[in-house]
Amino acid sequence: MQKKFYDKDSALPQALEFIRESLASMKLNGKDINRAALMCEETLLTLLKRADFSHVPYFSAEVYKLFGDVIIDLRVPGEEFDFYGNAEVPYRSDDEELQEMQAAVQGMILRSFSRYLRFKHHRRFNAVRVKAVLSNYSGLYKILAVLSFAVLSGVVLRGFFPESVYMAVNDNIFAPIRTVFINGLKMCAVPVVMFSIITCLSRIGSASGLRESGGRLMRYMLLFQIASTAIGFGLVYLLGTGSGVRLTSSAVETIQGETMSLTEMLINLVPANMVRPMLEDDMLQIMVISVILGISIGLAGVKILPDVFGELTAVFMRATRIFMLIAPVAIFCSIASMVITTGHETLLSVLGLLLTLILGYFLLNVFLCIAVKLRTGLSPFTMLRKSLPVIITGFSTCSSIAAIPDGMKCCDDMGVSPKIYSLSIPLASSICKAAFPLMFAVNTLSAVNMYGLKMSLSGALSLAFSIIVLSISTPGLPGSGIISQSALLTQAGCPLEFLGILLSLEAIDDIFNTPTTCMGNVACTVIAADGGKLIDRQKYNS
Repeated sequence: MQKKFYDKDSALPQALEFIRESLASMKLNGKDINRAALMCEETLLTLLKRADFSHVPYFSAEVYKLFGDVIIDLRVPGEEFDFYGNAEVPYRSDDEELQEMQAAVQGMILRSFSRYLRFKHHRRFNAVRVKAVLSNYSGLYKILAVLSFAVLSGVVLRGFFPESVYMAVNDNIFAPIRTVFINGLKMCAVPVVMFSIITCLSRIGSASGLRESGGRLMRYMLLFQIASTAIGFGLVYLLGTGSGVRLTSSAVETIQGETMSLTEMLINLVPANMVRPMLEDDMLQIMVISVILGISIGLAGVKILPDVFGELTAVFMRATRIFMLIAPVAIFCSIASMVITTGHETLLSVLGLLLTLILGYFLLNVFLCIAVKLRTGLSPFTMLRKSLPVIITGFSTCSSIAAIPDGMKCCDDMGVSPKIYSLSIPLASSICKAAFPLMFAVNTLSAVNMYGLKMSLSGALSLAFSIIVLSISTPGLPGSGIISQSALLTQAGCPLEFLGILLSLEAIDDIFNTPTTCMGNVACTVIAADGGKLIDRQKYNS
């Protein structure tokens, strides 16, 4: 819906009325409509103050949906200016200091909405895109669009052009872009993995409250991590996920530990020095060093170091997000290249990987229900029924952190003491993440199968150890999961170009991964509360 406004005197209220009516027709709630109207009002006040109608006698507003987001495009003719830095109010004051203050306040309002606003100057128009509502599934829609376009491009290039043409496109366009993206993630992988493990374990070790009531929680969290890893390994070995195709890459390396005995693997866990593993990308030894340092810092009670390593983790995660900006382009290049070089058989294997993950999440939920029944004697169906709010929140937001309030409310409805759930739900959302080990195991072992590699018993055990450590230490930040996955691929000897495939599945996987993680948080809380006699069984069964 687009409308142009010519009447200068009444244009602003007419535009705001048009925007409100358009948003209401899209069934938005009153809170979202009011917020969007406020953003549009402040934006138009700023744009109209700088407007120049000498060439174009109107400004326009357009309201529409894009990938689930509700978008408002405002276009006002005028010269380019600093939209955020030079906001001005549309009225004058004799007091210059007051006028400057008013301009500063308006600029501050615009900056507070910067997440929802995008400004650009194009062909004599100052244009601002206002995101009235950010859909929880916009990322999924975008990924599906990129996937579809990439597959179509690969099929067209392979089917209608000679081999010399599509291979030239692959070698000179797709492969270089993908390589730049992968190198950027690889550059950040070691510091992110190392600093996040140290931060996580040092803070756990120094948390005095955890030693009393959290020991039981940590035991069950670790149990769920081990079970999740075992389900992932078992499914891939039973179903042979990824075995139907053979990807090729010059980057394939020999799997660490493939020729090692179990004793040699255990000896090799502890490096002779701390520098060599970092230079050689020996991820298992890097994790062992990080675990030792993290536990030592926590036991020593050095309070400043966890904060220092936490800040360093944030710095390298920010660097990771810089490279993640080109993730859609990298996904397109990876999938198109995969179709060009291997054909449709690879797509079937990727679909098999996704179905294996979904089956694994289902089996993990079954395990959680059985664990609750065997350990507490309580009905798992009651837990499922009362956990529906947190499961729905996890499904709709794809964020276990966002589901923390609903998780606490569900535990309270089950009669769990606040002494337990006020600690367990945030803790489990941060370091348990029951579905992560399964995801890491299926993704890594499927890559091993797709590249035709072999893994010995000692290699599998060392990979399982790494999966559990990384599942606990991976921070709840965008892009952190893919960094941990890159570390596991490196350890398994798989080329990091496989990340392009995993990135294409990430948005779909999150829809099933997050509810399973939320369910694991609740199940762990119920079992720990029952063991400490901190659950009202009558309220649970009501």
